[in-house]
Amino acid sequence: MTVYENMLLLEERVKKAAAYMKKLRAENDALRRDIKLITGHNEELQSYVDNYKEDEARIAQSIATSLDSLNEVGLDNLDLNDADLEIAEQFSAIGGDATEDIDVALDDIDL
Repeated sequence: MTVYENMLLLEERVKKAAAYMKKLRAENDALRRDIKLITGHNEELQSYVDNYKEDEARIAQSIATSLDSLNEVGLDNLDLNDADLEIAEQFSAIGGDATEDIDVALDDIDL
């Protein structure tokens, strides 16, 4: 090969290397954007986890306080039968529609 042909070959290889480096830079920029996006999502998810843990602790404290309040009232002595519990269930969120007036239901419960 002549010097001129070697120079043309070298020039071609430099062009290919430059094009490849340009492609790698574009991929690198895309990966950096993806990392930034993922980092943002991770921070958002961590915020949700932190809020969930705080809410869970508040709920646990609320339940404990409610149970303490019930213990102070002394509901352990109540003797409720199945009919009494069914009437009470009509007024709970689980029971669905309340078809009776609460005063009537309370009169039906034998305390």
